[in-house]
Amino acid sequence: MKNEKLTEKRSLAQITSKTHDLNRLFRKADAISKLDSELDNALPSSLKGKFKIAGYKDGILKLVVHSAAPATRLKFAQNELIDKLRVNSVLKELKSITIKVRPARYKKKLIRKLQLLSNENAQLLTEEAGQTKDKDLRDVLLRLANRTNHNSKD
Repeated sequence: MKNEKLTEKRSLAQITSKTHDLNRLFRKADAISKLDSELDNALPSSLKGKFKIAGYKDGILKLVVHSAAPATRLKFAQNELIDKLRVNSVLKELKSITIKVRPARYKKKLIRKLQLLSNENAQLLTEEAGQTKDKDLRDVLLRLANRTNHNSKD
């Protein structure tokens, strides 16, 4: 019988009813989520989905973006955005918007693809290396010559 109670599904309201702080946190997260969708509706189409609300306090809306380019574009459209957002009852006292640029934590590693030389160009570099007196330059030319395609005729 005790197992039935453990497997019984409970609503979020039931879970958080005993912990006031957790309930308040979920309400705040829900409110920010709703404001995020309002923000997206108010933004110009080129900026939709690029900003997230970090907080709202004392008439200042704090936004977070992953790149400086959209942040700069929003700075130019800031006054229009404030006027559109003031329609919302929560943001009726909105005075200004601050924007923080926080690059994404995980970036894809750039894979550096070496450009291979044709055998003809490699042969030219090898010949030049043989005629060069500077030892460092000769080594560099020979290393470059080694980056060949090896698919064409020798």
